[in-house]
Amino acid sequence: MFKVGDLVQMDNQFDLDRHPPMGTYGIVVDVENWEQEMPDGNSENNELLYDVDQFVRVHWAHHKNHDDQCYIDASLKKVSEV
Repeated sequence: MFKVGDLVQMDNQFDLDRHPPMGTYGIVVDVENWEQEMPDGNSENNELLYDVDQFVRVHWAHHKNHDDQCYIDASLKKVSEV
């Protein structure tokens, strides 16, 4: 799970006209957690599991920074955490 202030590295390739290249370092500046309830198929008590996806906004050490750039957690690799 990412937190504001974590050092991350781009771990995916996006449109290079709009996004920095794969391997670029950046700092997490905003995190949104989207939690989804899912029934546990292995549970006898019909317990719920919670699947959490994160949408993460990063300030990149690159000139291609835009306010509307948001990445899913799978597109980033954590290098160091706060």
